[in-house]
Amino acid sequence: MLVYDMQALAVHFSLPAGSEDRPRRVVSIAELIGMITQAQRQTGSKWRRYYLAHRERELARQKAYRATHREEVREYNRHYHRSRKQRRTAAPGQAVLVQEAAKCSM
Repeated sequence: MLVYDMQALAVHFSLPAGSEDRPRRVVSIAELIGMITQAQRQTGSKWRRYYLAHRERELARQKAYRATHREEVREYNRHYHRSRKQRRTAAPGQAVLVQEAAKCSM
């Protein structure tokens, strides 16, 4: 019998010593693999655990702010997109070709 210890994140061939009082669950191998990957995903870096734990609260805060400050958000987005568009100007070589073509057509 294979036993996966959720606290130690380890697989054992028999019940570990001192774990008789812990609740047990019988699962299939496919479910166990899913549980193991979920447990491994949960053990990450400290900032990631904090981020995932507080993500819903932060998203709710952002949504509430955007709902109450629609004009400020709209103005910010307008300035942001305008500055991005200005940064994406034509390459210098292309501008010179356009000027030369304009001179030749006169």
